This record gives sequence, C-alpha cells and structure tokens, in this order.
Amino acid sequence: MKRGDKRKIIRIRSRLSFSGWIYVLLCLLVGLAAVNSNNNVLFLITSLLLSLLFLSGLVALYNVSGLRVQAVGRDILTSNEPGTIMLRIRNQKRFSALVLQVGLEDQRVLLPVIGPGRHKDIFISWTPPFRGQPPLPPVRLTSSFPFGFVLRGGLFDPGKGPVVAPGALGASAQNLMAREQPCSHILRTQGSGEWQGIRRYRPGESRAAIVWRRLDWSMPAMGMDISRWPAHSFAFEHAASLVMDWEDPAYAHLDTEKRLSLFRSILDRALQEYSPWELRLPGRHISGNPGADPYFALHALALVEPLPGRDPD
Repeated sequence: MKRGDKRKIIRIRSRLSFSGWIYVLLCLLVGLAAVNSNNNVLFLITSLLLSLLFLSGLVALYNVSGLRVQAVGRDILTSNEPGTIMLRIRNQKRFSALVLQVGLEDQRVLLPVIGPGRHKDIFISWTPPFRGQPPLPPVRLTSSFPFGFVLRGGLFDPGKGPVVAPGALGASAQNLMAREQPCSHILRTQGSGEWQGIRRYRPGESRAAIVWRRLDWSMPAMGMDISRWPAHSFAFEHAASLVMDWEDPAYAHLDTEKRLSLFRSILDRALQEYSPWELRLPGRHISGNPGADPYFALHALALVEPLPGRDPD
C-alpha cells in the first residue's frame, strides 16, 4: 500500500477449512504409516502432501495481499433502509487474483478473477445506521485458492462511505404535516400556460383536469384512491408548492433529526404529487420544479450540522 493511504489492511488471518482438516488427518495417517513401515516411498508421499498444504496457504496469502478496496459512486442512501453501494476491488499485483470472496457484514460476493493492474466493481447491499456520511464497516476479502485447504482472509478499510439522507417519518409524519400545513409549507405559484404532461390528480381541484381515457378501472386502487387518477399538468395552473423552512416557528418544537425527517417526508410528498418544492436550510436555499432531481436537496438534508454519530471535540 502507498504511504499515507488510509485504506490499508487491518489484519490478515488464516485457518484450515473443513477439507483442510481432512487433508491434515490424511497426512498424519500416511506419516504414521511411513514411520511404522520405514518405507521411503511413504516418507516421500508425506513430504509431497505437506508441501501441497504449505503451497495452498502461501498462494492464498498472496491472493488477498496487494489488493485495494474503495467505495465509489454518488448515490444517496436513506438511513435505516437497505441500499446498494458499489465497491471497487483493485489488484495492484503483477499477477492475477483468483477466486476471491468479498463480504460486507452478512453479504457475500464471489469474484472469479481480477487481472494484474485491473479492478472489478461489485454492488452489495448495506443498511446505513444514521444520516450524514457514516463509515462503512471493514470489507472482508477471503481466498482458499488453489486447493481449498487453507482459508486466508483480510479486513480492508473501504474509505469514505456514501452520503446518507434522513429517512421519512412514515405514518407519524401525516399528523405533523397536517398540523403545520396552515402555518408553514404551502405557497401558491403561477406559470406561463404550457401543457407539461400527465401528473397525478390533486384532491379538491377541478374534475376537468382528469384524463379520463387514462383511467384503468380494472385496478381496485383506482376507484378507492382518486389521488392515483391521471390529470393534465399546465404551467399556468395554481399549484401548491411545498416549502420547508428551517427557521419557521412551526417546527420549533422538533429537534434536528425529527425536523430533517419531516422535511424528507414533505419532499417525498412533493415528488409523489409532482409539485414544486422549496427547501430553506441555514445558509442554503434549494428549489425544484415538478419532476426535478432531488439529489442536491437530499445531499443538503444529509449534511446538516450537527451530524449524528460524530464524537464531540
């Protein structure tokens, strides 16, 4: 590893596999037979068997050394929800690394071969415990190549993990949103008059906006939930813009994490209803039109200070 690189091997351990223990027992039996019979051929066979055991451990050690693990990607995960991260396994040796098993917590992925100077990208599931940028657990690389008698394994630091946004409040968010709606996050906007496409029907607006030809009455949910009905979207219509203002007194009774979770619920609602939204955080304002990518809003929510899980100075 390069000097100063924090992505280093924590430790490498070795142990015999089940087949390795059987192999060792076989070696002992052949060795005892050689001693009792004083047969040179059996001594030679015993030496050959032990040499293969030593070679298996040596090759497995070389297989897991000279590797670098790095977490890559810009996807934003949600706290306490399973997400997918991409790990890059780079082989920095002169020879190929063969039959590697990559593990992150209880997840396992098998890599048949990584060429010299090349890398392989794998996707693996991980559930972040809190928002911000929590550290990833060590990645375990193991190999029992070539004979499967000795299992060598190392723990590698993957570096910085992905950015993790706060999770939504769920069912409890509806009560909070209903209580705060008159005070806080409704703003009226008006546009130019162009047809924007098909969106979801907003309960309470004119039935003339419904696209009746798109209704699928074979789905039971269509008749039970009118918010699933398709409707025309025009830029000139008065649309409810969901505003999330950090300094709003309506949120003063909420701590940082509950307030961020509530804002995530409001943002998810705006995206679901195809509504414009605006996020006002300390020192940063972000707004989005219907259908806009919420990446920067989620990124801002994830990194609001103070971050959980950080040791106080």
